[in-house]
Amino acid sequence: MAETRGDSPELALARQAARHREVEHRVKNTLQLISSIVLLQGRRAADEGARQALRAVQQRVAAVSVAHRHVGWATDSEEVEVAALVREIVGDLASSAGREGVAIELDLEPLVIDGRSGAPVALLVSETVGNALRHAFPDGRTGRIRVGLRRIGQSFELTVSDDGVGMAADTRPAGFGLNVVQLMVQQLRGKLVTDTAQPGLRLTVSVPMDVKPSTRG
Repeated sequence: MAETRGDSPELALARQAARHREVEHRVKNTLQLISSIVLLQGRRAADEGARQALRAVQQRVAAVSVAHRHVGWATDSEEVEVAALVREIVGDLASSAGREGVAIELDLEPLVIDGRSGAPVALLVSETVGNALRHAFPDGRTGRIRVGLRRIGQSFELTVSDDGVGMAADTRPAGFGLNVVQLMVQQLRGKLVTDTAQPGLRLTVSVPMDVKPSTRG
């Protein structure tokens, strides 16, 4: 779709948006292809450690792909409705985990953020909820995971908590997944707080960025 001289500003903007949507569509297809390849490789791996590592990679690629699917346009800018993004990622994680004895509660306030922040937020949700599903309820233990999202002024707060086995008070959370979470928090200019003084574990991410109430149905 080539631009021509004499295009009105509105038409030029429409052309730009159309080109952007075309690029986004190619990115989505590429991410889905990568996710499928990693998933296939994981199924063929003989070593359990390798299979788990590849499943984790596939989960992260899938989360980024979901974020791209939720990017929409408002006038001349990209935006993501966070509650819808969180619902889809949590639903995918719950389905793949197959933990019938673990209930997931969502308390999500509708809000919209800049489209460029969608992928980091998607990875935050994927890592924190996925970690709770994998580690909070060992040996068939039942329990509950709560995911909260709310506006606080011109910031938003994402909370993931569980009533699982938790950690000792003098133990610091560790692991590659936490490194991913910390990296995404830094990218969003946010703050991460981990609370182990309760049954289970609670992670709260506060992100100081412009948000606005969702107008989507």
